[in-house]
Amino acid sequence: MAFCSRCGSQAKEGAQFCDRCGAPLSTGFQSYSQGDQTTVSYTYRKDEKEAILAVILSVLIPGVGQIYCGKVGRGIGILVLLGLLSLVSFVPLFFIMDPVDFNFAGFFALYVLLSMIALIVYIWQIYDAYRCAVDCNNAAPPVRY
Repeated sequence: MAFCSRCGSQAKEGAQFCDRCGAPLSTGFQSYSQGDQTTVSYTYRKDEKEAILAVILSVLIPGVGQIYCGKVGRGIGILVLLGLLSLVSFVPLFFIMDPVDFNFAGFFALYVLLSMIALIVYIWQIYDAYRCAVDCNNAAPPVRY
C-alpha cells in the first residue's frame, strides 16, 4: 500500500504517479514491514488550500477568496475597491439630479465606463484567488509523519 508524499492520498499498487495530484510515487513513500503489519510513512500538506473553494468564495463575495488563502490585506482591498466602484457609479446621479438640465448621455457613459472597470476587477480577483491558492500550496513544505 503506497501513499503520495505530496498530498497523502492512497495510491494504487504499481502506480508510478499519484491519481490525485500527479506527483511521482517512486520516492514519495516508504513502507516498512514487520510480520503481518505494514507501517507507511508519508507526507501531506497540513494547510493546503482548495483552489476551487477560493474561486467560489471570490465569486460570491469579492476578496474573500484571497482572505481564505491568507492574503487578508489584498482581500480587504479588493472588497473595498469593488464596493467603491459600485458606489461611485451611482453617486453622480444624485449630485447632478437636476431634472431640467440632466445630461443623460454623460451619466450613461460614466456609468458604463465604471461598470466595465468594476467587471474587469471582479473577473481579475476571481483569477487572483485561484492563483493565491495555488501559490500557497506550492510554497508550503510538506509535513512528514
